[in-house]
Amino acid sequence: MLEFLNQPISFKRRPRSADATAPAAQSAPAEAPLAPAQPAASRGSFLNQPISFKRRSSARSADAPAAVEQSAPAQAPVAAGQPVSTGNTLPAALPVASALPVAPALPVASALPVPSALPVTAQQDAPAAQSATTGLTQPSTTERVRRRLTAPHGRPRLVLPAGRGRLVIPHGRPRLSAPRGRRTANLVGLEIEPGQIVAVQSRLDGHVIVERAAGRPIPPSLVRDGEVSDVAALSEALADLFDGSGLDRRVRIGIANQRIVMRQIELPAITDPKELESAVHFQAQDEIPMPIESVVLDYHSLGVTETEAGPRLQVLLVAARRDMVERMLLAARQAGLRPEGVDLAAFGMIRALRPLDALAGEQVLYLSIGGLTNLAIANGSTCQFTRVITTGVEQIVTEVAASAGVPLQPARRLVSAVAANGAGVTPPPVIRTASGPVSATSDQLEIARTALGDGIRRIAAEVRNSLDFHRVSRGEQPVSRAVLTGPALDLTGFDAALSRELDLPITRGAVALASPEAAGHVPMSRLAVAAGLSLAEGVQ
Repeated sequence: MLEFLNQPISFKRRPRSADATAPAAQSAPAEAPLAPAQPAASRGSFLNQPISFKRRSSARSADAPAAVEQSAPAQAPVAAGQPVSTGNTLPAALPVASALPVAPALPVASALPVPSALPVTAQQDAPAAQSATTGLTQPSTTERVRRRLTAPHGRPRLVLPAGRGRLVIPHGRPRLSAPRGRRTANLVGLEIEPGQIVAVQSRLDGHVIVERAAGRPIPPSLVRDGEVSDVAALSEALADLFDGSGLDRRVRIGIANQRIVMRQIELPAITDPKELESAVHFQAQDEIPMPIESVVLDYHSLGVTETEAGPRLQVLLVAARRDMVERMLLAARQAGLRPEGVDLAAFGMIRALRPLDALAGEQVLYLSIGGLTNLAIANGSTCQFTRVITTGVEQIVTEVAASAGVPLQPARRLVSAVAANGAGVTPPPVIRTASGPVSATSDQLEIARTALGDGIRRIAAEVRNSLDFHRVSRGEQPVSRAVLTGPALDLTGFDAALSRELDLPITRGAVALASPEAAGHVPMSRLAVAAGLSLAEGVQ
């Protein structure tokens, strides 16, 4: 490509009439010397003279050396046998041609930010890949940006009417729940926790009344610590539960796990809704210990209170991990259900079990102990604190099964038997083995008795820590009493033992039945949370 630089260029003037004298070729600098073989001429007429760029033959005259164009760098070699002219310089236009060979500079342009960003953009905007482990489609970056720019219109949100939340699934501005004292017609509350799923349709008539219910046990591997670990298997279990149950497929799902955060924050007394939303989302970045773009976030104003700093707006803030919520919704949709929203299971528990005789300002502790322990502290209908403890009845049963060397179902009978035997009620249970049914041994009963006692003490210790934290951090009055629900109620003496450990009076929380057949085969102890999830508001 650079060979043309080594070829001589002739500046010889073509023949013209004898009355004109050809001007010398002028170089780019005005002070450049003229070619020795060419006479000087008028500077004003040189533009009118033609210039020949015709290459001479290889046989050259010794007294008329051709000017050699010099490329950059100036030390570029010349073809062998060709003399170099030192008395002539290049025309002004020639350096442009000599710049053409600077091809090595082109990769620099290709490394500029715009071209280099194209593969990244193409990768980000490509269709989202299907995850082999979760079965979920991860949104592209463009989609995530679109969601953030259109929030709250294009994003699911936890809407908290009167201190209770639900994640509204349809796009559009979140809708408030139905008015107080009313239920959403035919909406079914669905509780999903380790070891069991329960669906309930209920109504309010001064207290919660269950109209229809269905439930079934599930393997512990489907839901771990309140999070879905096997979407396909859970979807199949939900489909089996609703088939033939007579329940509507419009559901509100309750969630309870350690990836849910609830905070009560203070803001200036803002009245404009848009300004309030901006202020909440700004402060949420400091309050939520998770990346704000990875959570489903919502809030509810609790009203203005007078403080030492003046009037301050109290706001209840709730956030849940988006991937956890999406897995729950995916399992429900694959089962043919139509999720209307996702609620905190703690809110449903408060709606269903709030005591009718609760005093104004009274702090009440609510506990649902089953696959895990769901704890909530409420003042009236407003939840002020909630926490999920992974220890529950199901963990106690798992420990007994591992230590006694029996399957889970016989381990449950062992735990129930030692709880009842503590009150002197039943004989040792019968355990089915490969060789046939046999009575539980004394060692197996002792293992179950120890595991049950240790489990109650662990739960009580975690509950006490939560009560102390709430009292110190919020400066609230101590909790006056507790309401217990869940499978723990089926263990004789569990509530009494827990009451002694907590030094709190505990009442057994339950809901009413519209008819003896309304509960189906679901134990009464497992209806309350799902019944509260089906309601827009609790008892007033």
